[in-house]
Amino acid sequence: MSERLQRLINGKGPVYVATYLFEHTGRYFGARLERACRTGLLEGLKQLGFSPKEPITFLPYRDSNGAIELSLGESFTKEIFRKDIERLENAFALIAPLYHTQFDAGICFEIGFAAGRGLPTIVLLTNNYQYRYFERLYRLPPLLELMANQVLEEGEFPFTELASQPAVYLDLIETALQRIEKSLGNTIGKRILHPSEKPWLSTTPATSPNRRVFLEFGGGEFEFQQILAAEVRKLLEKDGWQVLLAKRYELLPEVDLLEGAKKDLQDAISSDVVVVLGDGSDVNPESAALQGYLYALGRKIVLYYSGKGYMHGSDEYNMPRNLMLQHSASRIVATSADIASVIGEVICNGHNSST
Repeated sequence: MSERLQRLINGKGPVYVATYLFEHTGRYFGARLERACRTGLLEGLKQLGFSPKEPITFLPYRDSNGAIELSLGESFTKEIFRKDIERLENAFALIAPLYHTQFDAGICFEIGFAAGRGLPTIVLLTNNYQYRYFERLYRLPPLLELMANQVLEEGEFPFTELASQPAVYLDLIETALQRIEKSLGNTIGKRILHPSEKPWLSTTPATSPNRRVFLEFGGGEFEFQQILAAEVRKLLEKDGWQVLLAKRYELLPEVDLLEGAKKDLQDAISSDVVVVLGDGSDVNPESAALQGYLYALGRKIVLYYSGKGYMHGSDEYNMPRNLMLQHSASRIVATSADIASVIGEVICNGHNSST
């Protein structure tokens, strides 16, 4: 029996069901996915002759926020971060639903962290489209594809000839949700009965770091990322740093995205510190996943966020970025001019602070 399965049976290693948390539909969907996981887990364990102790699943927000005494300020979100990371480190598996045109940065961070810890990850896709680059289709952005053990593509839904009757359309949606639950339940049950792993990602630096900085600015998918990365590179090289850039999208179409992503991943591992660009309405999903991966490996991370806005839900939730990204960063900087000095401080002090 594997150590993970033993923890699951003893109620010490539940399946972690990642969830879109900032609106009710995400929480509703997450609760349904957890129900599907419970069904699959119990059936699989029953076939093996086990009656597990609770909990066998972990649902963020309900099982983290609900277990923490409400307090003001950053300490509340830090405690949520600590509890989520602790559960993720000991989980049997991670279930990561991804949907919408902008994947949730917190879930992507969790995918990356799970990959860094060698934790099996099942990515559930419910979008009915794929990404297309130069005639090639990709079901996931490349760094996320590398980090997933298994991908369930459950986005099938009719585009045309939809019945106009409200009740019929609602039934169609419910049928799709039931199909997704059944597929996920069967998948997690099979993982109990027939555990399988794929060769995991490298966590060993290719060379010994030597004042090397890696810039993860979205892999250069957009021109503004390329321009900003080039400017920051000049500032850092002026201070004597060797600088590597994430360039997986700039290598298209000559190099396949997945090959470019593998190179970016290895370059990031081989650097003393990684600078992640956090600008935008949310952190780029691949950048968030890379930050989670590197945090799991104990690497130093500087999160560069130049925005003026905070995610303000209450006095307890008042954060410049998603709490997973904020609390895993060694430092957060607001201007490119500050990056070089902050990198030096991070390497010398080795502290983990979100100031």
